[in-house]
Amino acid sequence: MKPVDHTLPSRRVLLALALIAGTLVLGACGSRPATVAELPAVARIMVIPVAPIKKLHTENKGIPLGVLWQSIADRVKGSEFNERMEAVRNDMGPKMTAALVAQLNAQGYQAQALEGVSRPAASPDNIDYGMLPTSEPVLHVYFNEVGMYSARFSTDYVPRVNLSAYLMTAKDGDTVYSETIYYGADASGDSSGSVPANARDRWGSFGELVAQPQEVARSYDEAVTALANRIAKNIRANTAPPR
Repeated sequence: MKPVDHTLPSRRVLLALALIAGTLVLGACGSRPATVAELPAVARIMVIPVAPIKKLHTENKGIPLGVLWQSIADRVKGSEFNERMEAVRNDMGPKMTAALVAQLNAQGYQAQALEGVSRPAASPDNIDYGMLPTSEPVLHVYFNEVGMYSARFSTDYVPRVNLSAYLMTAKDGDTVYSETIYYGADASGDSSGSVPANARDRWGSFGELVAQPQEVARSYDEAVTALANRIAKNIRANTAPPR
């Protein structure tokens, strides 16, 4: 029988040492800080003037399916509401432009409305960004839907203002920030893409809605301010602070 050489480590000892070494290596790797992508630096923002939406839409989901006369009546009411609120609708574009400039400046950017934007009459938001008269980042905001909405199990009408916002570099068209934001009727909680309406902005019937045009106009003004504020804050969260 050969004598045992006690100077050589056993297999168990070697295995234990290997496991300990591996654990230390993994621990060191895990402790390294994760690489964080740098936010794009934006100091100046040129705001493309916001075009007013072509028509306000009034939708009443409380109308039973198959009741044709009520559906027709609802469309007539919607057309009447649109006519009564035409001045308010036309003003929403310039008001949104001014609100965006104000809110962006409040966030520390140098913002102003971009003049000389060429846009097709039939489709004002179909803009050729390569032809814009600026080399600064540009913000394009456009309304997707504006109107009043009454849910299926509710008699109240509430404001609905939905829009999309795009911040991009004018030189190469790279998108810095983009989001669709829902205000009022289609909002679901308070998040980057959702803004609840003021709780007082609701009308119990279409007649009540039409009878209070000043209150309706005020509710849209509040929507414009709230949406501009949200867009400016979202851009701040997605860009590096101005130097």
